[in-house]
Amino acid sequence: MKRVVIAGASGFIGKNLINELLDKTDYEIIALSRSEKDSHNPRLSWKKCDLFSVKEIEDASVGADVAYYLVHSMQPSARLDQASFIDYDLILVDNFGRAAKENNIKKVIYLSGIMPVKQAFSKHLLSRLEVEEVLKEYFEDYVILRAGLILGKDGSSFNILANLVRRLPILICPHWATNATSPVYFTVVTDSLVKSLQYDKYNQHVYDLCSKNNISYYELLKVTASSLGLKRLFFQFPFNIDKISRRWVSFFSGASKNLVYPLLESLSYNMVARSDHIMQELETITVEEAIDKAIKDSDGHRYKFITRPVKRKTVRSVQRFVLPKNMNARDLAFEYMAWLPKFLSPFIKVVIKDETWVYFCIFSRKFRLLTLHLSEDRSTLDRQLFYIKGGMLASKNDKGRLEFRVVLGNRYALAAIHEFKPALPWYIYRYTQAVIHLIVMKSFGRHLSKLKGKSHG
Repeated sequence: MKRVVIAGASGFIGKNLINELLDKTDYEIIALSRSEKDSHNPRLSWKKCDLFSVKEIEDASVGADVAYYLVHSMQPSARLDQASFIDYDLILVDNFGRAAKENNIKKVIYLSGIMPVKQAFSKHLLSRLEVEEVLKEYFEDYVILRAGLILGKDGSSFNILANLVRRLPILICPHWATNATSPVYFTVVTDSLVKSLQYDKYNQHVYDLCSKNNISYYELLKVTASSLGLKRLFFQFPFNIDKISRRWVSFFSGASKNLVYPLLESLSYNMVARSDHIMQELETITVEEAIDKAIKDSDGHRYKFITRPVKRKTVRSVQRFVLPKNMNARDLAFEYMAWLPKFLSPFIKVVIKDETWVYFCIFSRKFRLLTLHLSEDRSTLDRQLFYIKGGMLASKNDKGRLEFRVVLGNRYALAAIHEFKPALPWYIYRYTQAVIHLIVMKSFGRHLSKLKGKSHG
């Protein structure tokens, strides 16, 4: 029996997709989740998996034939996050691709976002495009499904919309409220995901998912109010009030700014489906019908925006660099080790032993700030992985790691620290070592830019 692995299985679409796959296919399902879950179906197995770990994804997805990728990282993953969600998205999908390649998984189905007609992209949409590109690098076959606002009782975007209309008797609409959008009912999305698995004719294609009609955000608010049976006053504001609107949307919807801000940034464009990129076999309904269905489904249902719990006193930091020509991850790692003592001279010394042990020392080799060990079996020319093995700045039970990797066809490099637990008291660390780390990494980025300039000279 064939198996499918689902990354993002515990999300709104993931849970509904599982039900559809159990009902309409005979596939066994490996559902990846951040926490332990029980299964009451012999064809469904939940596996706890940290998507920041390539090894955990490899172990969890053994035996899968096809992969679904439904991951969007807009929530913090550590007590201190030093990264943009766009870089988190990039490192997560690269992890998933590497693990899938190791397990010989040939096909991926990805739920992406509707792209604007004109080539102008927010960070949110640019991130979706980068994820698409990475998946195309790692998988022989792919199906990419692009959807805008997904309507359904457990959808975060729908509940932001509904909460605003419920809680505000007067809605002041920003200048972008006249832009067109293509909301879609969630069953259209799950149906397309299942069809993409069942039929090879969809391979190597990108499809836009939509309702039978388009609508402006202004009209969408009015339709929602009408469906809820509420009288609301709507005013269109002709000026740019994006900073204010982001804050009041987050406050009155109950959603975190990590979720709201990237989403609203994307609304500055017309986000409609392209008529020549629609999966024709799907049964669609109008936006008005979809809103009615979602609100009817939500009757008596209380949706709660969940902020993911993070491990106490942990740090995750990801920085992106433009990679100099002909440099791989190994070159990058040892360039960093050679550059750092020069940058922080005479305070920091870096000692490398047998090309596998790295000691960051202060003033003298006797005072080791951090000790790193290269994981030779988990490292390749395009990824170098070091485990933190001790030092004055790391806690005794630290299981952190430092990695350097190249991504997106060697255009960029990522330097990342995962699960680091500092030895310093948290608030001292937060305003000393953490700040210094960012200064160092930004300076290293400028150093790489100079190297890149010389390579083109």
